[in-house]
Amino acid sequence: MLHLNTTPNMKSGFLKITLCTALFAGLTSVVHAQKVNELQEVSIFAPHAIKIDGKNFEWKDTEFSVNKRTSLSYIISNDDKNLYLIIRSTDLGNNSKIMAGGITFSINPDGKKKEKESITLTYPLATNPFRGGQGGGGRRAMGMTMSMGGGGPQDTKQRDSFMVARQKTQLGTAKEIAIKGFKNTTDTLVSIYNEYGIKAFASIDKDNAFFYEVAIPLEALGISVASPKEFAYNIKLNGLQIPSFEGRGSGGGGGGRGGFGGGGGGNFGGGGGGFGGGGRGGMDFQAMISPTDFWGKYTLAKK
Repeated sequence: MLHLNTTPNMKSGFLKITLCTALFAGLTSVVHAQKVNELQEVSIFAPHAIKIDGKNFEWKDTEFSVNKRTSLSYIISNDDKNLYLIIRSTDLGNNSKIMAGGITFSINPDGKKKEKESITLTYPLATNPFRGGQGGGGRRAMGMTMSMGGGGPQDTKQRDSFMVARQKTQLGTAKEIAIKGFKNTTDTLVSIYNEYGIKAFASIDKDNAFFYEVAIPLEALGISVASPKEFAYNIKLNGLQIPSFEGRGSGGGGGGRGGFGGGGGGNFGGGGGGFGGGGRGGMDFQAMISPTDFWGKYTLAKK
């Protein structure tokens, strides 16, 4: 039998190698976990009897991917008939950005990361609070939410309460979905109660978190569980759309309904409830008007 004599130096060297190997393996695991968490890389078959109601019942035990660029937690899922997008946002400022321009969900069945060639859905489209036809009231209210200057609520609790109340009011007016490229209809604007099986609903819960659910029939996308192939998707926060200098709405939010209309009062840049960027508790105006998005890939799951 062969016996190996190990000296103290050999033992020390072995321990160092083992420790380094363990640390490297642990670091690799952490990097991999962060990558998976930032962008969903698995297919998820949707829960049985899923209901699109903007309430987080079916997804409580499902791990969300957290995208830092958009400050959104999300899940993409499917069953035999529909593709689902589930989104959660817990930041009040980010929620205001969502309400200002909506979320655009783009799907490219060919796997190309090109939005112009994609099928798109934008929701929510909170039309009334942003349109000039309301005498500027919507714009003034949005200005108060952002700047909180003058007689507006000053402390954090009051300001947050005001913002949440405003967001809930806006969601109450979001009765339409903007769509483009769907294979089962040529319409570009449909009611949330439509005959095409396209569903979208959102709510704000008791913890002030924005929760959003969308369902799109697979046949409307030209894809099927029977022959699944990888497709590309994009999730975009459109942000606030600034009106043109002619005083007409810019057609914000990817759906052409989020822009601010013309008319007096409530203009940008200061008084009358305008978007001043500086006041106490004011939101980051640049962040509000800057779209943020990310691309990913998904393959339909089979049960």
